[in-house]
Amino acid sequence: MSSSDEVLLSYVGRIVPRSFQHGLVVASYIVSCVGAVLTLELLHRRTSRHGLANHLLLVSAAVAMGGISIWCMHFTGNRAIILANNELELRIDYSSGFSALSFFAPVIVLLGTFVAIGASYKISWLRICCGGVLAGTSICGMHYLGNLSIEDYDCEYNAVYVTGAAIIAIFDSIVALSLFFVFRASWRNTWWKRAISAFMLAGGVTGMHWVAAVGTQYRLKHLNEGDEISRNQDLKVAITLSAAAAIFIIGTIVYEAWLTRGTSNKAQQIVLGVAVFDKSGRILVSPDGLLPNEKITDTYVEKTQGDDFSISHPLFHWMFQVSRNWNSVNGMIDSMTNHLAHLPKCNRQRKIRLITDDGQPIENYDAIFRELFCVAAASLADKLKEQLNDVGILWDDILSTGANQLPQKLDRSVVDCTLEEGTHGQLRGRGEIGVLRQHEYGRGSLMFLVRHIEHAHDVNRLEAAGFRFAEIHQVCGIIGSRMQIKTRDLKGKLANMAAFAEGGNVMRPGVHLGFFGVKARVGSFGFDVIVKKGTRNLLPTMPVPIERLEPWQMDIIRHLDRINVRIIFQLLDELKKLSPREVLFASQMYDALQALRAWIDDPIVDDAVMTSKVVQVPCQARVGSSSAKFCTMISLCIMVPIHVSASSPRCEFVPLNFFKIHQMAYKDSPQLAAFARYVHRELSPIGNSAPIQPPRATCQQAGRAIFSSNRLNILRRLGKSNNSICDVMENNYWEQTQSTRRSSSQESNPAGSTKKLYNQDPPYRERLGTSDAMPDKTAVIYQPHSLASLGGIMVSQEIQVDISQIDDSGRKVSIPSKAVTSTDRVTMVKAGAGFNFEMDVLPGGLVVAEREKVHEVITFVDELFAVCVDGL
Repeated sequence: MSSSDEVLLSYVGRIVPRSFQHGLVVASYIVSCVGAVLTLELLHRRTSRHGLANHLLLVSAAVAMGGISIWCMHFTGNRAIILANNELELRIDYSSGFSALSFFAPVIVLLGTFVAIGASYKISWLRICCGGVLAGTSICGMHYLGNLSIEDYDCEYNAVYVTGAAIIAIFDSIVALSLFFVFRASWRNTWWKRAISAFMLAGGVTGMHWVAAVGTQYRLKHLNEGDEISRNQDLKVAITLSAAAAIFIIGTIVYEAWLTRGTSNKAQQIVLGVAVFDKSGRILVSPDGLLPNEKITDTYVEKTQGDDFSISHPLFHWMFQVSRNWNSVNGMIDSMTNHLAHLPKCNRQRKIRLITDDGQPIENYDAIFRELFCVAAASLADKLKEQLNDVGILWDDILSTGANQLPQKLDRSVVDCTLEEGTHGQLRGRGEIGVLRQHEYGRGSLMFLVRHIEHAHDVNRLEAAGFRFAEIHQVCGIIGSRMQIKTRDLKGKLANMAAFAEGGNVMRPGVHLGFFGVKARVGSFGFDVIVKKGTRNLLPTMPVPIERLEPWQMDIIRHLDRINVRIIFQLLDELKKLSPREVLFASQMYDALQALRAWIDDPIVDDAVMTSKVVQVPCQARVGSSSAKFCTMISLCIMVPIHVSASSPRCEFVPLNFFKIHQMAYKDSPQLAAFARYVHRELSPIGNSAPIQPPRATCQQAGRAIFSSNRLNILRRLGKSNNSICDVMENNYWEQTQSTRRSSSQESNPAGSTKKLYNQDPPYRERLGTSDAMPDKTAVIYQPHSLASLGGIMVSQEIQVDISQIDDSGRKVSIPSKAVTSTDRVTMVKAGAGFNFEMDVLPGGLVVAEREKVHEVITFVDELFAVCVDGL
């Protein structure tokens, strides 16, 4: 035995002197920081107690804290302990069983800790304190359980150091978790604040470890006879886990930077977002405080100068109506996606090319733009894990986003690709650089689908999908800055969205006195109308406390026709000297007129004149009624001069055509059904024009196909050719598709009325044609029973029409029926809204509506506008 062996053996049963390697001490803190940062990042992403993704985040956070920040730090730090002169025989050796137990024990405790703290944004100090105590206990427990795995030493502890280490672990855990959850609850939980919380949490872990290590003495039981490889197993595991965590953090940083850049790019595009509000007025956001959004297209291609995309644009009107009836496009989303996939792409970025080489929009540009909107809405529904019907309705405003300036230098490739993506420019020739207008570059448009949810299970489902509900005032700053929204009052805009989503901004039943003021739009074509600020579907009105207008009351209104407000007050004063009922009505009208003038608070009211044209306006349905209702409005009309600016603080101007769309797109509106048929006729031929990708049969599908009804045909063709069974099935798919299309218009309709139409009167069948030959017509048979669906043809249910009118005296007069001829043009009016049809007489008294003119619907807006234009 050598002298060195004798020296080593002399330490057996004695306390071995120790020292610390400073480099590994610092490394242990870094390892703990990596685990703590990953832990808080995962907890930040957790949004609910429910959902598979949230469960995975919970378990991952527990593993990151217990397995990396504590366990890996412990074994990395223990390598910094130098016993004697750091001889191999005196190094610490660990038991594999206890080492594994010390890994899983803190993970399980921390799993319970994070479950106890919860995922709610509401701060519970009791939960945080209990969680901090449990976290500190897990840190201490892991340390001493890890020391139990030492096989060649007995550890002796100093009670003072043990107590101090426990206090450090618990106190730092409580402080770090408190900071983290307070920052998160106030939506000020930026990455550097999470980093501060993580550094404090790692400080508690390492502080506890080294205080306890200083108070620990190691009594040697026997020399370490294991090899170097076995002694480094725990260290290798710790290094591997720490490196994996570091790589994950770096990947998260890169991903966040990529998302931030994508958000900045979207600020210069036309984007569709979704704003979901709960019954408390909170808004749905991502864990980073952003609203879910999806790009529609890079920019809108202006076909003429001044063709700006705004709320007065017909495309926005189409989107506004279709969002009220998603069923009209729900079945066409797949065909739209397929059609968009087959459109020409930009060579550089593989984006849809919306402008030709000569600077003109591509064919069917408007229909493609509508398809892009519908596909974007479907993508948002997928993000929310909702059905398209539940994604929301389009808000009645567009927010501007992005920068509004033109850089001094533009890269040629950037300009060319931008033009290919749809930025309108003036091209002198193919390949030349387009001239971009300054207001277009860097300016985006942001539209919102809004939805109001009442039930708690809807809130839980959305939170389980990875989103949170936050107070508007907490996240409006994040939304505005990250999404680059150019508005001075984003908080007010979001509050307006919440009120709009509730759908309570409708008139009440009864009689109202309204103000209809229109003004020619300066600088462009069209007119604007004065509405209540924040409720673009309502005119300034005041209720008159009567349920309906009687004939004698209509006589009084006719006497006030074409008289301005100043004189009306005088005439109403004179009416107070007549009979009691006239006195009462005059007083009611006087009070309503005075209240309306005071509410508008603008001098232009005195120049308005009353019209005897009493109109029907959509209003709130009565309790227990699901059908749309209408109220009566007595109107004050004025054509506001263009040099006069309305100064009312409670009113604003909106485009007159969009105001009319509002009156057609209310809940349960009969126009929505007609619009759905119009959408189907417009988009179905375009969506179906793209080639259909037949499904490739797998071996399992091919096996089932052999035993189908056409298995003999497939086998016969397979034997005669060298093609694979997948190719044979593909050809068979095309045959079945064509056969189905040929037979759909002939055999798929079980309704006897339709068969009777085509069988009894062949000339009419020849004139109307099949479904494939009449893209602009929809044959609808009105019979006293429901019609079944034709193959590929949209049909309607029975429509019962009560055609009546109110004469000048207010009496309801029925229109006598007459024989309808093929040249008659009938307007079916129901409560002030109408549809125009071209009617034809068929044998047997059947009437078919050949062409439905959805764009010629007459509303009270048209009636009052005609009064302003013709009579004022």
